[in-house]
Amino acid sequence: MAIAPVNKFLSVAVPVTPGEQKIYEVPTGTSAILLYAQVSNVGIGQTYPTVTLIHRREARSTGITRDIRVIKDIEIPPNDAAILIDGRLVLEKTATTLDRLFIKGVQTGINTITDVKYSPYSGIATVTTMNAHGFNVNEDVSMVGIAFTCSSNAGITTTIFPDPQQSSTVESIVDSVGTSKTFTSVIGGTGLLFVDHFYNPSPHTFVKAVNNSTITGSVGYAHSFRSTLSAPGALVLGGDYTHQFEDAAANCITIETGGSGNLTPNSAGYVASTGVLTLNFASNHGLVNGNEISIADKSLTFKCAMDNYATEHSYPRLTDPARGNNLTVTKIDDDSFSVNVGASATTSHNVSAATYNPETGEMVLTIPANYNLNKNQQTKTAEAGTNPTTYNPSTGVLNVKITSHGLAVGDIVRFDDESLSFKCAKDNNVGIHKYPRASDPQSNKWLYITEVPDANHFKVQISPAGAEGQHTHQFVSGASNAVKVGADSCKIGNNSLVFMCSMDNYATDHSYPRSTDPYYNTSIGIGATTETTVSLFVGKSRTKYFNPSSVFYDSSTGDMKLTLGTGYNLRGQTLHSITAASYTPASGQLDLTISNHGMVLGDKIRIQDLSLTFTCDKDFRQTEHLYPRPTDPYSGKWLPITVINANTIRVNVGSSSNTSTHYFQSALANCIAKQGESIRLANDGFVFTCAMDGNSTEHAYPRSTDPYYNTSVGIGTTTADSISVHVGKSISGGMVAPLQMEFIASLLENSST
Repeated sequence: MAIAPVNKFLSVAVPVTPGEQKIYEVPTGTSAILLYAQVSNVGIGQTYPTVTLIHRREARSTGITRDIRVIKDIEIPPNDAAILIDGRLVLEKTATTLDRLFIKGVQTGINTITDVKYSPYSGIATVTTMNAHGFNVNEDVSMVGIAFTCSSNAGITTTIFPDPQQSSTVESIVDSVGTSKTFTSVIGGTGLLFVDHFYNPSPHTFVKAVNNSTITGSVGYAHSFRSTLSAPGALVLGGDYTHQFEDAAANCITIETGGSGNLTPNSAGYVASTGVLTLNFASNHGLVNGNEISIADKSLTFKCAMDNYATEHSYPRLTDPARGNNLTVTKIDDDSFSVNVGASATTSHNVSAATYNPETGEMVLTIPANYNLNKNQQTKTAEAGTNPTTYNPSTGVLNVKITSHGLAVGDIVRFDDESLSFKCAKDNNVGIHKYPRASDPQSNKWLYITEVPDANHFKVQISPAGAEGQHTHQFVSGASNAVKVGADSCKIGNNSLVFMCSMDNYATDHSYPRSTDPYYNTSIGIGATTETTVSLFVGKSRTKYFNPSSVFYDSSTGDMKLTLGTGYNLRGQTLHSITAASYTPASGQLDLTISNHGMVLGDKIRIQDLSLTFTCDKDFRQTEHLYPRPTDPYSGKWLPITVINANTIRVNVGSSSNTSTHYFQSALANCIAKQGESIRLANDGFVFTCAMDGNSTEHAYPRSTDPYYNTSVGIGTTTADSISVHVGKSISGGMVAPLQMEFIASLLENSST
C-alpha cells in the first residue's frame, strides 16, 4: 500500500491583478511554511506598482478575521523585484484557526469591464471596457472579478473568472489604440460540453447597514406649493350633502305660537339645498300653517355624506341662523310639519397659495376674501376640582371638564401639545406628565366630541395607554385656553393640491389628498382663520425608521430587496393591464390605455421588459418587436406619469431614430406596475463587497454619484417580510489592467493525515 508523503514542496505563481486576491489557503489537516515569496515588475515602460502581502487569520468558530500586513505598499521599480518573505512563516488550519495569504496590488492603467461576450467553442472572450483601454495587440493583461452565469451538470451557477488567476494576451482590438474600448483574448474553451456563459455585472454581498438606514415619512422635508387641479375650486365649503337623522333630545321642540308645550320628534329630514327641515312625530302635533316653534340648541343629531356618515353632528349650532329664533310651521299632516332653518349651499373656492408643515400636520390655504364661513375658533381651558377631567387608560376615553362648555356631539376640539397635566400611579404619582406629546397620535389633531354627559363635561376618543400604561391617571391642571374648538368643516378636492417636496429634491409633482391620506374624500375641521386663509389639520407625516436584517442587490435588474421583518406596514406596487397603446417616436411619448386606472399626478409606473408588442412602417409591418428591451434607456425604471383621462396615462420612454409610425399589437397581462409609497435610503447607509475586486474591500451606498443619493425611491414588489426598490442597474463587472506584476512563492506543506 502506498503511503502519502508527509512533506510536500510546492510553488505558487500567479499574476498580480488589480485589487486584493487570495493566493493561498492552508488545506484541511495541514500546516505549511512559507519559505520564500517575491513580486517582480514585468510591466512595459517606466511603471512603479506597489504590493502588500497580507496574512489573514480567521477564528473558525466566529468567522472573525485579523489581518497582519507582512509588508505594506512596497514599491517595485521597472525590471526589478521585491522579496516579500525570505525566511519562514508558519501557516495553520486547525479546528479553531484558518490561515490564508492575500496580495494587494496597486498599479496604473486599471479599467472597469462593462461587458464580456464569451464563445465556449472558440474560447475567445470579447471584452468591453468603460473607458478606452489603451492596449496593443499581443500585450499581456490581467483580468479579475468577471461574473458568468452558466448551465452545467450542477445546474445554473454563477462563477467568477478567472479561477485560478491567470494572465491573458490581447488578440485584437476594435478601432485604434487610444480610442478602442473593446478587445479580444483567447481564454480557453469549455471542452466537449460547450457550456454557454452569460456575463453578469459584479455580484454584491451585503455586509451591514447603519442604524436607521431605511426611512419613511416626510418630516423634515420642505413642501412647495405648485398649483391646483380642481375646477372651479380646490376648497369646498358649505353642507349641501345628504343628511341622515340619528336622534332627538326629549322635548326639544317648543311651541311658541298656536299652542304651548313641547314636542319630541321621532325622525327628521333635512334638505341642505333648500334649508327645509321636516319633523315627524309619533302622534298629532296639533299645529297648523303659520304657527311658530323653536328648536333647543344642539338637540337634533344627524350624520352626513360630507364625511361619509362617519360622525354625528348636533344642530342647531350656536352659529346657525335658526338658533334661538322662532320658525314658521308648514303643516304636512297631523304627524309632520316642516320649517326652514336655512340652506347650506356648497361653494367652491380657488386656492392661490398653500403651505404644509409635516411636523405639525397643519396646512394653511389662501382663498379669496369674504368666504362664507364661521371663522370664530373658540378657546377653552380643561378643569380640575370637583368632578375633574379624567382619562380611562384601557378605553382611551378622555372626559373633559369645562364649566358651561356649550358644546355638543359632533363638535370638534383640539388640545395644544403638553396642555393636559396628569399624575400617574405607575410612578406613585410623583412626576407630572403632560399630554398630548408631540409623538402621540392625537397631537395637533381635531377630535370629534362623541358624548356630552352634562353641561360641564364632554368626551372624546383618544388612544388607549397600552399594556404598560394601565395605571390610574389623576388630572392636575390644563393650560389656559389650550382647548381649541373648531369652526365649520370643509372639504379639499381629491388630488386637487399639487406640491413638490425636498424628499426627492423637488424633482416631481405630487397631488393631495391622495386616496391613502386621512382626509381624502371626507370633511375636515377648520382651525385658525384670517380674512383670506383657513388652517386645516391634515395629518402629520411621521418619520419611521427600519433596520433591515439582510439586503440583496441584483446588479442586472437594479432592484434591491430589503428584509424588514413582518408587520412593516408599507404599501408596495400594484399591477395593471393595458388594452391599447400609442407611441410617438419623435418625442418618446407613450400613451397607455388602462381602464379606470385611478392614477394621479405624482404616481410612477414601470413597464415589464418585452411586454409590449409593436409593428412599424419601417419594414411595412412585416415583423413584431417587443419593448422595452433590456438595453433601452428606460428598461426597469420608474417613470412619472401624466394623467390624460380616467382611462389613459402618458409616460416618456425616449425618442427613437426610427420615426416611422408604430402600431400597437398586444401586451402581456399585468405588465404595468404602479409604484408604491416612497422611502429613503440613508446616504452611505448600506455596506457591500463585490466580486469586482474579489470581495476584498467594503463600499457604502448610496454614494453621492448614485441616482438615489439623498432622494426618495418608490417601493416595488413586497413580501410578508420584505420590500424591493429600484436603485439602478450596475454595468460594472470586473477589472482589467496591463500585466505589471507577477508573484511567485515556495511553500512546504506538512500533512497530519
